[in-house]
Amino acid sequence: MSVQKPILTAPHGGETVTSSGGSTVELKVESSQSGGEYGAVLWTLRAGEEPPLHTHSREDELLYVVQGQLIARVGDTRVEVGPGAYAALPRGVPHTIEVVGEQATLLLSFVPGGFERFLVPKDGKEPDLAAFGLTVP
Repeated sequence: MSVQKPILTAPHGGETVTSSGGSTVELKVESSQSGGEYGAVLWTLRAGEEPPLHTHSREDELLYVVQGQLIARVGDTRVEVGPGAYAALPRGVPHTIEVVGEQATLLLSFVPGGFERFLVPKDGKEPDLAAFGLTVP
């Protein structure tokens, strides 16, 4: 991955979607800005709105815990993590997270980019799992 030109997104400066439960996803880098190399979002996730166990077929996921406590599940391994924790999850590895407490904030990057639009859809419609190469057991 090579950064070709600067991309600066101010705090609260990216396109943001809010779920009915209060979780927010802010677009930090859209893959079109990076030549398709990567995409990134800031996700403030409320307890009870966590994703199911899932597997990406097209991209690797890089995750940094900004605030809050989580239980990270990668395959059969479960680990409690907090601020400063980092995970690099290759495609093909089942994973999920569980919020401990009320909410947690994560910085997620996807390599190559594109999956950020699953979390922040362009048209505001519910995204199709298969169209994004995502499987849920």
